[in-house]
Amino acid sequence: MLREDGPAPSRSAERAERFHLDELTHVQAFLSELDGTCLDPVRPRSAFGPREQLASNAELFTTGSAPRDVWVHSGLGATVDATVVATDTPLELIDLCSMTANTILGINDPWVRLKQASYLVSSRPHYLTARMGNDLTYRVARRILDCFRDDGGPDDYVVNLRQCNGSDAVELALHAAWKAAAATPGRRKLATFRGSYHGESLTANWVSEHQPGRLLADAPDNVVFFPTPELDDAGELSASAASALETLERDGDSYFAVIVEPIQWRNSVHTVPVEFLRRLREVCTRKSVCLVFDEMQNAFGYTGSLGYARTSGVSPDISAISKALTSGHGSLAIIVARRGYGEIETPFGAKSNSGNMLALVAVDAVLDRLLGLEEAERKTLPAWLPSGLAAELRDGLLASAYPRAVALVDELLDELRRRFPTLVGPPRGVGLVRGLVMLDADGRPSARLAAAAAKVCLTHGVYVRQADTAVLLKPCLVLSRAETATALDALTKTFADVLRLRDAS
Repeated sequence: MLREDGPAPSRSAERAERFHLDELTHVQAFLSELDGTCLDPVRPRSAFGPREQLASNAELFTTGSAPRDVWVHSGLGATVDATVVATDTPLELIDLCSMTANTILGINDPWVRLKQASYLVSSRPHYLTARMGNDLTYRVARRILDCFRDDGGPDDYVVNLRQCNGSDAVELALHAAWKAAAATPGRRKLATFRGSYHGESLTANWVSEHQPGRLLADAPDNVVFFPTPELDDAGELSASAASALETLERDGDSYFAVIVEPIQWRNSVHTVPVEFLRRLREVCTRKSVCLVFDEMQNAFGYTGSLGYARTSGVSPDISAISKALTSGHGSLAIIVARRGYGEIETPFGAKSNSGNMLALVAVDAVLDRLLGLEEAERKTLPAWLPSGLAAELRDGLLASAYPRAVALVDELLDELRRRFPTLVGPPRGVGLVRGLVMLDADGRPSARLAAAAAKVCLTHGVYVRQADTAVLLKPCLVLSRAETATALDALTKTFADVLRLRDAS
């Protein structure tokens, strides 16, 4: 177990094979030519200090878009080196939310940055319009589709690489399902679920229960919200979940799609029961209804695979994926669809600002890290790469690091429950997408206490998010034991503050 007694694991020892790109001798030779010039990467970008910068927020930024009061200087893996602006206090922060859900590989992954740097200094195009192609687009598509074909059976899949964010991907998935149902005008209903959150575009809001704000238009009348799929106390599907399946079986001919998040993170990190997904798949197949998985939170490594089909054994017709695709090194979202859902009406299939080739370079590099290099490429790894990184690129982190990272998170959650038995409820979620429900003095889940934990955690050197009544922990795949021990200490202080707040009210 992770305990405070005894010496903490040596972070320097654990990070011996983790490095910033500028620590490589071959990169330093290039950087030395930039030293002291306007291209020097460490050159200050402004004459104003952090306090002066934050004081100008009201003049420069709209509500909600201003930078926060923690100033980040650098980072590596799950560790962020920062400063608290108000006090000018250095802060080493352990990021347990992967920079708000984006970075499965942590911060500044050296392989992703190395491949992007290589591309940047080449003469290859950094941007391509929708009417121009490149071999990298085909390479990335084939790698992704190979994984989905392995998980989804004999059906052919196609991919769309032209979306920018999760809301885009959700909307495109629904467009594809709508187009496929065009020949049957009676199929106009869309099924979704209570507890869902599918993004912040208008369409994504319409199919979400957790809406971030007031909408610009009334919701359409063809969106049907079913109860959150749950298990009862006996471990069987709840009566409401069974009723939803029965309704879809009876009325399936009027539905063109069902959209579901395998892990509803805003619903206190609720995991939809696999048995429900399995039976939902059977109903959708019998009734010819498109099954869409919104995989923004779980895809590309967080549950041990690229898609939830391998995790659950249930294959959707369309997967909508974003977030971890580039591990924070660019904006990109995709859908992976069975070929029958591959036709999309213009102009919805492509975004004019989605031709960023560096995002595709990042996806290719993330696939290298998660799955390992193909045999032919392993033989061409530079001899000057550190041995640890070379070994990870041969084996792939999903095989070598994922089980260790999940074990560390399990130990962390178990220890926090042991230390705070009246405050912390049973862990929720799957793999590296986890939640700890905060309990009030009567043992009831409390959104107020979860919000308090998310607010004070930064002052103790750890970053988590509120997920309704739970605290969301979504660490990167390269989380180390030393970082986990530091996070335990910080969360212990955080939860002690929350417990005092609870008991004082």
